[in-house]
Amino acid sequence: MYTRHLLPQADEPVKAGKPLQGTWTSPFERVNLLAVARPYRIPLPAWILDFRLKEWQAFTVQNDEVLLEIVIANMKVFCFAEIFFWNKQNGESMHVLKTCPFSSWRMPQSLNDNVIEGACGGVSFCIHNCFVSRRITLNLSIDSAIERPLFKADLVFDFDLKNSTPLAANIFIAENRSMYVFKNFSGVEGSIVWGDTAVTLSGESSGALFRDCKGFIPYRSNYINCRAFGFDSKGRRFGFSLGENIVRKLNVTNENALWLDGSLTPLPPVRITEAEYGEFLIQDIEGMIDLNFKLVEDTNTPMDFFFISIEQRYSVGLFNGALITQTGEKLPVRNVTGILANFKFRV
Repeated sequence: MYTRHLLPQADEPVKAGKPLQGTWTSPFERVNLLAVARPYRIPLPAWILDFRLKEWQAFTVQNDEVLLEIVIANMKVFCFAEIFFWNKQNGESMHVLKTCPFSSWRMPQSLNDNVIEGACGGVSFCIHNCFVSRRITLNLSIDSAIERPLFKADLVFDFDLKNSTPLAANIFIAENRSMYVFKNFSGVEGSIVWGDTAVTLSGESSGALFRDCKGFIPYRSNYINCRAFGFDSKGRRFGFSLGENIVRKLNVTNENALWLDGSLTPLPPVRITEAEYGEFLIQDIEGMIDLNFKLVEDTNTPMDFFFISIEQRYSVGLFNGALITQTGEKLPVRNVTGILANFKFRV
């Protein structure tokens, strides 16, 4: 069975000008990817290196009533805020992608105590990262428009619930270039308001996945990721996040993880293949991941501007199959709602 060595907390993912590779169980004190001595084969000035470093934070939230995906990113050429919302009760959905030029907001190097604020095209947000107290607060507002009502979300992510163990990975894209990924799974409390509909989320009945990512991603990138949360027959909350991308040495470290009642299981590399339209197979070669995804709702909001483009396809559907925990327990996955997202960047 696949295993991965988990390291204790480290101060930074770069030491003496070299990126570290591995998986940790806590966030770094400071994510200093720009401290790499020479990320590219030729020496480049600091402003170009900063320009190539892409950064984003993302949240996936759901309970029995709603599913919400939020991505706040700084691509340096532009920033974007993307929100996907799906009402499970009536099938209504919303997909909003708003862009602002250059670095309209900056992402922090630490999760210890900082605030990210921004506004763009009717979308405004405030994120308070305070991982010292293992909490993150998110306030989001989207102005009403002809095709959608006013949308508001006020959420608190509590990582002390079930004492959830995070996963932090520094994954090599090239010899001296890496992508840092931090993930943690928790409950979430707060409210979501969409027009006349108001939903209250409880930490005991909801699931939430937080991601903090930074990396020297290539100019052309294609990345596919799936994630879902649910409760098993024993009432235990579980969540998983699996991705397939172009990083190197995926057996050494990757971003794939399963949480069961807060306990972390690092998972092996996966292959995500579309068997037919709307149906995907998610499997590994270690026998720990065997999932099927069937599409229920699909949305795509592309952006294309000369040499820059973003295409993000969100597919909401049902996962079935099984996962194996680090203790060898087989966890059945039965009609669990989740997201399969396909990102294509040229930036």
